[in-house]
Amino acid sequence: MVGAMKRVCAWCKKSLGEVESSLVDKHAISHGICRECALDVVSRSGLPLREFLDDLGVPVLVADPDMRIKTANKQAREILKKELSRIEGFRCGDVLNCHWALLPEGCGNTICCENCAVRETVTETFETGQTIVKRLAQLNNEPESQKIDLLISTELFGDVVLLRIDEVS
Repeated sequence: MVGAMKRVCAWCKKSLGEVESSLVDKHAISHGICRECALDVVSRSGLPLREFLDDLGVPVLVADPDMRIKTANKQAREILKKELSRIEGFRCGDVLNCHWALLPEGCGNTICCENCAVRETVTETFETGQTIVKRLAQLNNEPESQKIDLLISTELFGDVVLLRIDEVS
């Protein structure tokens, strides 16, 4: 069952609207961070963005509107088993080892890419500004040629989207 869950900024407690949730508890609250607090926290921390992301403790990729990954935190690099040189500037499907990204057309240009849940989720967040929490995305992964289920969350952060990998199965 999918419903709506209240979302508030963990810093200033400002309402951030509602997000989709598979939780059935109608009183559940999800915490995020509003744009103002995020910019304030990052600027006051004195840390470069990647170091700030490393401190989050969960795998996070930073995507631009063209689905290119700008950077990834330590946890994302570990789960993907990739160095930054194989992540930064590459399209999301290339970074996540999607089978379809290996075709000559590349990530985002095959018939299968039209229904890519990762692409749809990131694009929806860019277009609406809405945070999406724990949406199911299925990858046809290479080189293992197996389907991998991901739960992903997205949040607009300035001119990029933070793509969090919540669970891999």
